[in-house]
Amino acid sequence: DFKGLSNGEILEIQLGRFETTLQGAINNKQKRIVYIHGVGNGKLKYELRKRLDRKFPDIKYQDASFKEYGYGATMVLIE
Repeated sequence: DFKGLSNGEILEIQLGRFETTLQGAINNKQKRIVYIHGVGNGKLKYELRKRLDRKFPDIKYQDASFKEYGYGATMVLIE
């Protein structure tokens, strides 16, 4: 329940979940994982990609398939 939380607090919860699921995907040797962040103002997408660049520099990412996910999703490619 996000009631009563600031936008910054909500963003930190979302980013924490992102890092947890990404680490799980890496540990389970998944090839890819898709994060649906929505279109909105782009803040979550920006922060996801910034963390990927900073904390996981060897991992590639791209916009996910529009046909499958529409706008607002990032596919992370784990080699």
